[in-house]
Amino acid sequence: MALVLDTADLPRRDREEAVFAAMLTATPACRLAHWDPEAALYARIDLWDFGGVSLWRHEGSGVRMTRTAAHIRQDAPEIAAIALQEFGRARRVQAGHTSEPHRNALLLSDLTAPYDYAWSGVGAASALSIPYDRLGLPVDLVRRAAPLLHTSSLYGFVRDQLSAMAAAADTLAADPGAAALGEASVSLVRALLASAAHDDRRARPALAETLPVRIHAYIDQHLRDPLLRPASIAAAHSISLRQLYREVQPPQLTLEQWIISRRLEGARADLVRPENHRRPVAEIARSWGFADPSHFGRRFRAAYGLTPRHWRRMTAAQAEAQED
Repeated sequence: MALVLDTADLPRRDREEAVFAAMLTATPACRLAHWDPEAALYARIDLWDFGGVSLWRHEGSGVRMTRTAAHIRQDAPEIAAIALQEFGRARRVQAGHTSEPHRNALLLSDLTAPYDYAWSGVGAASALSIPYDRLGLPVDLVRRAAPLLHTSSLYGFVRDQLSAMAAAADTLAADPGAAALGEASVSLVRALLASAAHDDRRARPALAETLPVRIHAYIDQHLRDPLLRPASIAAAHSISLRQLYREVQPPQLTLEQWIISRRLEGARADLVRPENHRRPVAEIARSWGFADPSHFGRRFRAAYGLTPRHWRRMTAAQAEAQED
């Protein structure tokens, strides 16, 4: 992770120049303006690399970025940026289309064309910048898809994926699998754009390519749901159980066993969190999809060799011994 800028560390008189300089390290040439010169200016800008795919996040007071034809002649990286407007009142104009993304809305910008983007008040956005040669789609398709993202059935999925990446970016970017995550994210965006542009020829292979990633993400999002079963996973993706098992086959475990093992890991960690020391074991078990406390206890003992209560007491005693 690279912290590009945090104005909290700077005197107020230096902030505007620092913000504009930092923005130009994360975005191509454009004209920048503070939305409200009378308001206190602040910004935090972070930038992460996922194998040549950049994720940046900007949170701060209102800013306006205008990219003109002159800027494009000066600096025209062949990049498409898929952004998540986390909060703030935003407005973007590109190719004659005006959009005002609401909270947690996706927005696509083609950096090879002029645009005007701004938010007022306090806002935050995260964006994944993807080179066109990695995206593998023609510019005209990307431009056609940009105002239609919300019409794709993949919209919510990609939105949630980008939100999760931004929330855990420090950890994810440092992981050995960061480049693979970047490549998977490119595949997801490719599928979203082909779907939004109603390009069946490109959408079908893109959807097939991203199916395992989408299945894993679906399981992550619904792991605590006691109704999560292979049949419900298959139905959510309009595939057969046979295809589900072919696409997702954890090593040395069935899919059902893998889901249970992940729930047990989550419950095991929650049992010893200091903020949970008064929460009943049964309540924690239910929060991880185990409706029957007895069944949870048997599963837990089979996996870890001791009961949930014994694990909680033993860990607490070890913590006290270390403090002494």
